[in-house]
Amino acid sequence: MGKLFCFLVVFATTMANRCANAQINTKWDLRSCVEFALTHNVSVRQADIQARLSAVMLKQSRMQQIPSLNLSANHGFSFGRSLDYSTNVYTDNNVMYEQLGLSTQVNIFNWNSLRNTIRSNDLNYQADMAAIDKAKNDVALNVARQYLLVLLDMEQAAVTDVQLKQSQAQYQNTRKQVDAGALPELNAAEMEAQVARDSANLIGARTQIELDKLVLKVLINLPADAIFDLEVPPVEQIPIDNILEISPVTVFELAMKSQPQIKVNSLRLMAAQRSYEAAKGKQYPSISLFGQLGSAFNSPFKSMSQVNLGDQLTPAYVLDGPDKLFVYSPVSGVVTNQKNFGQLWDGYGTQLKNNFGQGIGIGLSIPIFNNWSAKAGIERARWDIKSRELAMEQDSLQLKQDIYTAYNQALGSFHTFSARQKEVAIAERSFDLATKRFEIGAMQTIEWLTNQSNLYNARINKLIAQYDYVFKMKVLEFYKGQGIRL
Repeated sequence: MGKLFCFLVVFATTMANRCANAQINTKWDLRSCVEFALTHNVSVRQADIQARLSAVMLKQSRMQQIPSLNLSANHGFSFGRSLDYSTNVYTDNNVMYEQLGLSTQVNIFNWNSLRNTIRSNDLNYQADMAAIDKAKNDVALNVARQYLLVLLDMEQAAVTDVQLKQSQAQYQNTRKQVDAGALPELNAAEMEAQVARDSANLIGARTQIELDKLVLKVLINLPADAIFDLEVPPVEQIPIDNILEISPVTVFELAMKSQPQIKVNSLRLMAAQRSYEAAKGKQYPSISLFGQLGSAFNSPFKSMSQVNLGDQLTPAYVLDGPDKLFVYSPVSGVVTNQKNFGQLWDGYGTQLKNNFGQGIGIGLSIPIFNNWSAKAGIERARWDIKSRELAMEQDSLQLKQDIYTAYNQALGSFHTFSARQKEVAIAERSFDLATKRFEIGAMQTIEWLTNQSNLYNARINKLIAQYDYVFKMKVLEFYKGQGIRL
């Protein structure tokens, strides 16, 4: 037994280490980040809970179509004058009683108020399900934005690292020339200062990577101390549509058909219209069918054990000639005994059987005056329709504005990226020429550093423009209903 226990412990430890190593070696791509976020993000989970609450409300409204069934049972003690159910007469004796009842009721006609309520709840449930899709889309878009930002940070850090290595190599070369007396000490000092600046820039770039990673962890609800390595796809291989082949009008038409928020608004409006019809039905008479079964039992605290009969002389008399014949009145006496607990239940089944009763009927409820609640319900439902219509109009206008803004931003990013590409090409050619002149002593160190800085800034600006263009195109693809993909 001890060997088996040790084996299980070793096996469990080994498997745990393998799982941990697998987690360490696994890199996160955009798809895995989005899938994890959709499962763990708080906003998505809250939307899911709201949909579950709507499902409960829908089920409860549907169950109102079937008859209700209620069982009642009352057990107590009566002191003073009370009704004796065994004799159906009033008595001054203290009694123990029990009443049992079973009742049912079903609404058979209410001007479709219940049916419209069910339909309204069903539409609200569908709207809440669509709201889950909206929450997922919002989370996916935010995750994609932050994911691309981290990739940009990594690219910037890589460019900065190349810059640092160039500066270090040039510093070593300059130091050799200074030591040989070919260059003044000032050149080495300037190069050493550049190495220090590039080192600081690299530290800042790597710090920014960790900060933006932390934001991404928060978005997908991953613990801050979790190992989090990202898959870095080459930005040039990220598939994007051609901005010059996209029309904002077409994107808007596709968005009106695919965006969950538009579906949510449409369903909410239809639900409000059904609620209005249900509210109108409550101001008219309703008909219900009811039935009931019942029985009762009671038992006096005291029982009659003996009856004594006799007579008593009264002052009344009748004349029989000269004689008086006095009248005697009959008298009786009852001897009672206190019952014990077991005797109180004597005849229980017999009384329930004898007192068993049934009833069935039809009820009509006519609302005459109910503190304006029916009218208020109708008014609330009417204004709710107006509110839903305005919300639909507002969201449609906002969606159109967002799409046109995204299109213009993407178009601007495309032209900016094209310009940055040309800038990098020119800066690289200029830097190559400057390096050749610097190596033969035809250029001052400060001039070479200026060319190097220009190339560095051009590359960074190109990366920023490229990632900005990619993300803006992904936003347009998102509005077209294509989802988020890298």
